[in-house]
Amino acid sequence: MNIVLRPSGGRGEYELAGTDGTIAVHDLFRLRIFLETLPGVAIDSASVCEQRDGKPRIRLAQPAKNAHPSSLIAASILLPKPRRKKADAVAASLIQWEGFVVQTVRVDVVQVNTTGVVLRPVTIKLENASGNRADIDYSERMVRVARVWAAAATGNSSVDQAVREHAVAFGSSTNTRSQILSALNGVHRALRRPTGDLLPILESHYGIASIMASVGAMSAGITDADYDESVLTSPLEARVTRVRQWRKAAVRGPASSQFRKDVRLAYDHRCLISGLRLPTTDKKTRAGVDAAHVLPWSRYDLDRLENGICLSKQCHWAFDEGILRLKYDESTKDYIVFIPSDFKAAAHRAAFDIAAFSAFEGPVPKARLPRDPRCWPAKTYLDELNQFLDGVSP
Repeated sequence: MNIVLRPSGGRGEYELAGTDGTIAVHDLFRLRIFLETLPGVAIDSASVCEQRDGKPRIRLAQPAKNAHPSSLIAASILLPKPRRKKADAVAASLIQWEGFVVQTVRVDVVQVNTTGVVLRPVTIKLENASGNRADIDYSERMVRVARVWAAAATGNSSVDQAVREHAVAFGSSTNTRSQILSALNGVHRALRRPTGDLLPILESHYGIASIMASVGAMSAGITDADYDESVLTSPLEARVTRVRQWRKAAVRGPASSQFRKDVRLAYDHRCLISGLRLPTTDKKTRAGVDAAHVLPWSRYDLDRLENGICLSKQCHWAFDEGILRLKYDESTKDYIVFIPSDFKAAAHRAAFDIAAFSAFEGPVPKARLPRDPRCWPAKTYLDELNQFLDGVSP
């Protein structure tokens, strides 16, 4: 399903288009639209989709300047302020303040109830009057934003304060509408109103090496197929896919290189799930274990050891796919490996060789954990991950 800018005189109109599994646009009419910026965090866009002149138009329930869902999505990932009319979007480069329009946002339907629908941005297409185009992976960009939030967490400058307000507005369930609407302008003012992309400016300010060096790099791998209006995926498959994409984004950059090194050393190159020790050898072979993030969307602890586990290549794949899961049992003080019952049923139907993974189920021997308990996987992170994969809001 997409949020799409359609020409309609004036500034243009945004519509919902397409389907998500069995959910069609007309199923969402008159439901309040919420936008999931982080898994488990949804901001109120104060808008609804209505049938207007035979079109599924998105209308603001509480009119306010720059409050349309497309503008809020752009603001959440620290893009400059967009325009609503492509003819007015003229600038020396595409990603400039009021130099582009948000043409299309591919969204997944996360949750629907009688009063509202939660939409998750996936890919975003930006265009301007000159025909220039950029495509942005929302998860990729949000990981970069989360690192900026973390860098600003303890500072006292006006930039730090503005970034923290942005983090509350778009990364917290405690936000208010006024915080959401003012967050981007607050960062813009604190940076002395630059015309270009705010995120790389902030990364430079905090000494963070950017994951993506250019607009071209941002669009790598994204094609028109990523904006297909009809999506045939189950809610569970969509949740697993989102976690996989977040993890892929989270492992990039210098900070994560150190994270990978630290996790392998803390676990002595031993897979937490299988128990296999697979370090490098004097034959210059690469290590057979990876450092996996538990919560790739964790705002302040993204690259901390308690947000990582050491896994063999096969177990890492199974963990990313939601086949092997991990939880902490408070009563026994054990980490428990388990396979969800719905995957066991799916594996049986597909004749999937699950026996090798089933052998890992049960308590994890404590000898596989780091010597320092402070490096053990945080229960809160495991709980949040499992709640998200189970479709429960943390």
